[in-house]
Amino acid sequence: MSPEFSELLKKAGFDDKEIAVYLAAITLGNAPASEIAKEAKIKRSTCYGILEDLVRKGLATKTEKDRVLHFDIESIDLLKTYIENQKQSFTKLQKEVDGFLPDLRKLQKQADFRSEAEYFEGVNGIKSAFESALPEVKKMAKKNLPLLMHGSTSKILGIWPEFPEYVERRGKTGIKVHMLNWEKMPQPMAEAASYYTVRYLPEKYTYQGGTNIFEDKVLLLDVDSLFAVIIKNKRLTEMMRIFFEFMWEKSKKTLEFIK
Repeated sequence: MSPEFSELLKKAGFDDKEIAVYLAAITLGNAPASEIAKEAKIKRSTCYGILEDLVRKGLATKTEKDRVLHFDIESIDLLKTYIENQKQSFTKLQKEVDGFLPDLRKLQKQADFRSEAEYFEGVNGIKSAFESALPEVKKMAKKNLPLLMHGSTSKILGIWPEFPEYVERRGKTGIKVHMLNWEKMPQPMAEAASYYTVRYLPEKYTYQGGTNIFEDKVLLLDVDSLFAVIIKNKRLTEMMRIFFEFMWEKSKKTLEFIK
């Protein structure tokens, strides 16, 4: 039998073993499962189960001769009937799915506002928190959605001197970074600073932590305690973005470095 026919059977939903059994049954005609299994080169028990399934689908028949079950593909035209029935079943299923779509969308909206939290401790934990966010950053870059940041870069450099290298890797994803700060940018960040658009807040808004706002999650960082948490919650993230954008509009647009 031509490879093209095997491909046709695959398109009809047959797997490799089912194809082997079906073609073996056609080749042998009326035959017991043991002979069909030998022709198909698969285990008898597996072959028997497939043959019984072909009978249930209306693609084969079985008869008993001398207390031994024989299987036969009496008409290949039954394959066309089977495919037509499958098509009708899928059309009916599609209509049923369409009827459930409104309820499924409601469930999806509910899932958007469920919260998940990951906790990270120690210097390595903080590094892991930032590294784990890179896949999210790549998706945001493709959507032209900026990463919003608020916090002290010098604090992070104090525990993670290689932080500029991470910033460069993150920047090469194409992500736009909007950063609110209240201190001059440390000199080690001079080269990496090209990946930031920085605005400055009055010193009265200084705090010792850090915030990274992604598409549907927020990274909160306390460098002094060596602790970070990533909270995934769409509603919370939207709220944080609104607060950030308000401060962004009220902030200064200069960028200075510590000499």
